[in-house]
Amino acid sequence: MKTILSVLVFLTLKTTIASTTIPKLDHLGTLEFEMAGFYLVDKYKSISDFGPGKIIFNDGGSGKVKVCNEYSDFIANDTQTIALKVTCELLMSDNTALYLEYYGRIVPDKNWGKNIESAKNLVKNDGIQNWFTGISLRTTSKKYGYLNNLLLLGKGKKLRVPSKDRKGIVSYDLFKANY
Repeated sequence: MKTILSVLVFLTLKTTIASTTIPKLDHLGTLEFEMAGFYLVDKYKSISDFGPGKIIFNDGGSGKVKVCNEYSDFIANDTQTIALKVTCELLMSDNTALYLEYYGRIVPDKNWGKNIESAKNLVKNDGIQNWFTGISLRTTSKKYGYLNNLLLLGKGKKLRVPSKDRKGIVSYDLFKANY
C-alpha cells in the first residue's frame, strides 16, 4: 500500500511540475509591411492602412501581404499606451489565402513624439519601450495549415510613419511557444 501511495504521489508531483513548466519561445519568422497611411480619428483613436509586405518563415515558406488595416486606441494612462487591432490579408507561396489578425500593445518612451514628427524609425529604447502582439492565423492551405493551431507572439522591431520622402514601415519577429 505504501508503494502504491508513493507512486501516486510521485506521478502527481511530476504532472504538477510538468504542467507549470514555462514555455520557451522559438523564432518562427518575420512579418514586414509598408505603412501607407496613418490618420487620427480623434484625440484617442487612429486608423492606419498597410501593404504591400511579406511574411517569411524560417522553414522556407513565405507569402505576400496584400493589405492590412489597423484600428488603435490611445489609452489614457501615464505613457499613452497604444492598443492595436490589426487584420491582414496575405497570399501565400502556394497561392492560398491567409487571414492574419492581431491585438497588441505599444508602450511609447520619451522619444515617441519626436520620432513620429520627424518620421524617424521607432525602435526599442528609441521611441518604443515595449511592443508585443498576439497573432492568430487562418488558412485552408495544406502547406501552411499548421498555422491554424498556433497563437504567435509578435515582437515589434521597427515602426516608421510615412512621410513625403519615405514610406512607412512596420516590422515584427514572430515566435511560437513550445513546452
